[in-house]
Amino acid sequence: MNNDELIRKIQLRDRSVRVISKDGYFRAVCIKNTTSAQTAQLNHNLKSIPAVFLAKTLAAASMAASFQKGEERVVIEFEGNGYISKIFAEAMQLGEIRGYVDLKNNSDENINKFDDILNIGLLKVSRILYNRSEPIQGIVPIQKGDIATDLAYYYNQSEQILTAVILDSSIDENGLILESGGLMLQAMPNYDENTLIEVFEKISSIKPINEYFSQGLNPKQVLNEVLPFEFDIINSTQVDFFCRCSKENFVSKLLTLGINEIKEMQTSNQNELICRYCNKHYYLNENDFLSITEQLLAKNN
Repeated sequence: MNNDELIRKIQLRDRSVRVISKDGYFRAVCIKNTTSAQTAQLNHNLKSIPAVFLAKTLAAASMAASFQKGEERVVIEFEGNGYISKIFAEAMQLGEIRGYVDLKNNSDENINKFDDILNIGLLKVSRILYNRSEPIQGIVPIQKGDIATDLAYYYNQSEQILTAVILDSSIDENGLILESGGLMLQAMPNYDENTLIEVFEKISSIKPINEYFSQGLNPKQVLNEVLPFEFDIINSTQVDFFCRCSKENFVSKLLTLGINEIKEMQTSNQNELICRYCNKHYYLNENDFLSITEQLLAKNN
């Protein structure tokens, strides 16, 4: 790979770019999360519909997290009674993202219309912030079962922030994620009414975000293309599907169980530990069980 190809590859990596308009009326963020969405689909072995819904929710969480600081986190959860019972996405401002989908069954056969995918339920948005002992959480009913529409509704209703959200995830002929990304635009408290109408009308008429990415544009170039105002870049952050799970973390949680439960796991050969967020598998060996047992005995003495 020559230098030009390497530079091009870096330019096309998953990234979120957050900006603020020169007049201070608006803030916006654009994300390309194609690789992250593809990784999530592969890790969780998802069919096309849940893969697309997870890809959009991952993009939404990343964009929401871009307005936070450092390792502050945003969690977006959809819980419904349709084909998809839950979508979970957690993102940090510094670019880490992870998530999963829970299904009521393993086939697409019972999906007759779009409304059946999430159906009736709730959207929860939580922010885990520095110097806060408890997350800040807002909850609204699912309106359309469309990730972008429902997230915009949440911001407009729960946080009283005029927000437009665009999310696009396309698939290939094999049902695999081809492109994924999104755009979020929010009006600041001092916005100008006439400018607001102009900006939101322009955003509502743009072509799907995926089309810009398929043309080779990066998020900054997309913002230049679609926003009808000049802006300053606040941050530009690489985005990766990344989970901080580890075998050591799982073992520390097992130390909260009773010694009889650990022995039962060992005798029944329940040695597989699976991370729900990234679907990574860890395995306990005999030495692991021995160490856990010894630590529990020492703690109880």
